[in-house]
Amino acid sequence: MNSETSAVAAAFGHAFADPALLETALTHPSRAEENPGTADNQRLEFLGDAVLGFLLADRVYRDGADRPEGDLTRRRAAIASGPALAAKAREIGLGAALRLGRGEAKTGGADRASNLEDAMEALFGAVYLDGGLGAARAALEKLFAAELAALPSLGEWSDNPRGQLQALAQARFGAAPDYGPVASSGPLHEPVFEATVRAGGLEASGSGPSKHAAQAAAAAALLARLDAPGGLRGRGAIV
Repeated sequence: MNSETSAVAAAFGHAFADPALLETALTHPSRAEENPGTADNQRLEFLGDAVLGFLLADRVYRDGADRPEGDLTRRRAAIASGPALAAKAREIGLGAALRLGRGEAKTGGADRASNLEDAMEALFGAVYLDGGLGAARAALEKLFAAELAALPSLGEWSDNPRGQLQALAQARFGAAPDYGPVASSGPLHEPVFEATVRAGGLEASGSGPSKHAAQAAAAAALLARLDAPGGLRGRGAIV
């Protein structure tokens, strides 16, 4: 196991009894196509999507006992959506651990949002197979601690993080959030946009398939920081 793979396992907080599961979860189909007999991560991605979806559904249901179904769905999507998973993957350096085919690697596959999302879900599938539902839940709690802590306070703006951050920043800090320049990378047919936002002396970044999506992801990330224990909302911010 190389250092990049070890770092990903550490981010999930799971010591694999079967390291082959971890390796498979990080194997893109392009790598398997170039190496006959090698398993790719698509089956694990299928399983992990269901595992992650169940764990988040259970969490948001328990945290929002009186919330309607649509609100619960939006809360789950705040963590399980493609952009959110890709952003978390970049945060933990997952791209460097991906096992890609030569062509995919040359065309920016290590930072392709779809590859990162699939690998994140595959890793939850691998953790589940290796350690059971408890291990997968522990990985979720470790990886998304700040985001999970923020879920109970998401309100009417939960499907509009930019609007929610705007309202919070104006009320608490007397100024609108400051969005920095949006950068782009990746191939023309599947660009990845990166955005940053600052408010109240804190900064967060996010990514997405469009400038608007990247800024929304950045806003959601900053809201999570503000909601986390010790964050500015926790010290009496007005919302």
